[in-house]
Amino acid sequence: MSPRTLRSSLVAAALVALAAGVGSLYGVRGAIGSDHADSPAVLARPGADLTDVYVFPSPRNDANVVLAVDAHPLIAPGMGASTYFDPGVMYQFKIDNSGDKVEDLVIQFSASAPQNGSQTITMYGPAKPNQTGTSSTWTASTATFKYNDKNASVKGIKVFAGPREDPFFFDLAQFFKIVPDRNFGNHGAGKSVPAASASSFRGFAAGSGCDTSASQDFLAANKFNVLSLVVELPRAMLAPAGGAPGKISVWASASVKDPSSPYGASYAQIERLARPAVKEAFESFDNHDKTNRSAPTNDPALADAIVSFTTTAAGRSAETAGVLKAVLTPDEMLADLSQTGVKAAYLGTETGGATGSKFGGRGLTDNVIDISLGAIFGNTISALKLAPDDGKESKCLTTDNVGPGGHHFSDAFPYIGEPT
Repeated sequence: MSPRTLRSSLVAAALVALAAGVGSLYGVRGAIGSDHADSPAVLARPGADLTDVYVFPSPRNDANVVLAVDAHPLIAPGMGASTYFDPGVMYQFKIDNSGDKVEDLVIQFSASAPQNGSQTITMYGPAKPNQTGTSSTWTASTATFKYNDKNASVKGIKVFAGPREDPFFFDLAQFFKIVPDRNFGNHGAGKSVPAASASSFRGFAAGSGCDTSASQDFLAANKFNVLSLVVELPRAMLAPAGGAPGKISVWASASVKDPSSPYGASYAQIERLARPAVKEAFESFDNHDKTNRSAPTNDPALADAIVSFTTTAAGRSAETAGVLKAVLTPDEMLADLSQTGVKAAYLGTETGGATGSKFGGRGLTDNVIDISLGAIFGNTISALKLAPDDGKESKCLTTDNVGPGGHHFSDAFPYIGEPT
């Protein structure tokens, strides 16, 4: 289980999911989104549109862990500092530290209405949730801090809420030529999905038999921004009561006031995200809203969609599809906080460190698309002896030949690059 082999492993999910979300770049609401704009609810409310989740050790203090979630995709260059968090949205990190895949802790954020070019953010928690699942109410408030303040701190927790460069990297435009039905801009009244116009990603070497034209990191090339919520806190704060830091599952959600709840006190989930590009890749656009409104352990569509896409669109065996389903559901980001002195490695916890370390989570430079593509279209799963080789690999689809080089990550909080 070499890092390179496993790296290609589960690439499948990340890639396809990512692509589907990006469809919005070309769709009816092209200015809105990429995990981006994956349901009618978030298309109508871009401030609730979550794009990426990250969990990684602090580069400067190994006793700390960093949680980050990005929202409001496709903010144009120069517009970051004048784009604000939606005051009507409850943003949450949900953390399971007991292994039952149900949240034991939440970290919540609310935003004030922006005034005179500023906004106040309130953080709640980390605290035990008042209720679990898709309905939420506010826990006890921790403190407030200012929008776009990189030096904010709340009770020993570093916090940031503001515009950043979109950290996601992928040749989205080429993906939609390969799998045009994943571009939601091709769906709707009076529209028909065009035939695929490409069968390979770009950027391969001459003589490979694949497309040798230049690949492109779509989001970096167009200098799109997002709004980021970043929290750096001691690992011990996420441990079970009286216990040491260990394995956790993390996901993020965005919720809006539930008009059916008494006095409007409860918030209803309309967006959920953990592993990159999973639901967007495997599910049809029409099923995204069902997944977004469900808890990870009660998702009505994702597991079946993973099997269906893998065996039909990708043409792989039922055994390969079964491995992907087992690893990618429930859709929660796994990290092992007992692993110190290492970097994050996407799917590292699930694979025993084959992707780089047993910490797992997701780092800003992790090539989640290549990892996912290798699993869907390559031989990663058979090489790991998780399923027999079905002989249906597609070498020109196992990487998009795009890396993190077009981005400006930092080893200083909040780590995601400055907005363009």
